[in-house]
Amino acid sequence: MAEPEIEPIWWLPTFGFFLFLFLGLWMFFSPEAANSIFEDPGVGRHLRTAEVILETGLVPRTDPLSYTHAGEPWFDFEWGFETTIGELYRLGGLALVCAFGYGLFASAVLGVYRTLLQSGFSLTVVLLYTGLAFLTLHLHFAVRPLLFTYLFMALVVEVWNQRTVPLKRDWIILPIVFAAWANLHAGWLAALLFLGLAMFGRLIDRLTGQVDGDAAPLIPWIGLTLLCALATVLNPWGWTLHHHVVLLATTYKSFALWDEFLPPNFSTPTMSALAILFIVFVVFLTRACKNAPRWRAEALVPVLFFLFEGLKTQRHVLLLVIVAAVPVARDLEVLLHGTWMPFVRERLRDFQEQQRYSRIDAALALVVVLLFACLFGHTPLGQNIQVGKSVTPQLVSFLQAHPDRFHRPLTTTANAGPLLWNMRPAFRVSMDDRGDFYGDPAVFAFVDMDMGKGIAGSGEKTTWRTTLDQGNYDSAILDPYLPLNQLLHLQPDWHEVYRDDHAVVYWRDIPPHPFFFERPPFNGHRWP
Repeated sequence: MAEPEIEPIWWLPTFGFFLFLFLGLWMFFSPEAANSIFEDPGVGRHLRTAEVILETGLVPRTDPLSYTHAGEPWFDFEWGFETTIGELYRLGGLALVCAFGYGLFASAVLGVYRTLLQSGFSLTVVLLYTGLAFLTLHLHFAVRPLLFTYLFMALVVEVWNQRTVPLKRDWIILPIVFAAWANLHAGWLAALLFLGLAMFGRLIDRLTGQVDGDAAPLIPWIGLTLLCALATVLNPWGWTLHHHVVLLATTYKSFALWDEFLPPNFSTPTMSALAILFIVFVVFLTRACKNAPRWRAEALVPVLFFLFEGLKTQRHVLLLVIVAAVPVARDLEVLLHGTWMPFVRERLRDFQEQQRYSRIDAALALVVVLLFACLFGHTPLGQNIQVGKSVTPQLVSFLQAHPDRFHRPLTTTANAGPLLWNMRPAFRVSMDDRGDFYGDPAVFAFVDMDMGKGIAGSGEKTTWRTTLDQGNYDSAILDPYLPLNQLLHLQPDWHEVYRDDHAVVYWRDIPPHPFFFERPPFNGHRWP
């Protein structure tokens, strides 16, 4: 066997590690950098559910967060993520949760970098596409279980692209990953779809004579994919989880009300739209080159599927960027190929070979996460993290000063999560961001009420006032921009009692109705 031209240095960190280091340092830069990943409305809901899980020692089976659906069956398929951040909070507060979030995000970016590096692309291409992945993944950078999906998806894509057949360790590691993934987030379904589509494309390649069976085996990958799918049964609901996740991905129309589920905006391009344009531009421009690489179906089929999904929902563009990394980088390599400064290019190739042999990135990344977590918790930034910018300390003080006026508050999906966390433990909301739990009819009626749709006498079957009366609310905590604010000012039984830049609070003068819901006594404790 020929000796390698470059002597491997396994302990040499790659550029990817230094990118990981920079992303970890990012949270130390300013209060905005630390607080931004806690602004998503779902973060407060996840944190409050984490409290419930650790207080009871049980996975929630019924709703503990709202008074409108209290006690109704709830499918909390993200309980593993909530338990994780709950334990982190008990160990080191929100600072440790923040460091954990940054660590997951940076690891996903590092995973894309390592996949491209191990695929043999030039350092320019690796850094350019990793930069695109960073900017795109950053669109949904929050303390949410999606972070695990980006990380694990990068791992699955790397394994597929780097192996002719699965290694022995893949038969152990990937099923464990999928078993954990099934209790963290529903994104495991996307990974199984990727593997299935890639294998279908490989079958097409073999049938059309593009590759032979030795170069593109199918049986080992089919076996590994089935084993990974079987591993997802290791969850509190068994196969019922799969039915729920499929319904979640295909049936709920109210998800279109959330920005992340809207199509990319190409008129005033957002980052998701720019990512799609970049990928399409590179692919079509490369086709004009004489030495343009030919796309095999095993790469083309999954990329087309996730491109189609990304055009429908900008949230899926993040998965597209991960799935398309290797084939698009291969095209980008052709476009950026040059003959400038051969001596410098030769030295860069030698350096890149050393980078490719490195095996220390993961260990160094773990050390950095642990070090930054310890340091960040002792900084003023780590000690003053705010969950949800829509709920200010002033609003919390006002609500806490009048606890008897908020037994049945009308809350919005934007402020419900932050209120659940900042007003814990007894506070309950009318509706939060769990659209799959409340159902399309309730979500659409609720949003129509907030927007003041269906004015009485206009011929609408259900008016905003009908929905408001059916809720029997004793108060309201609304976002200032909602049209319902103007309508409540016209109602004699509703009065504005508090306002700031992020929230408006109303009280209802009519005494509570006898059948108003009474909150059950709280037997747990409030975390520090």
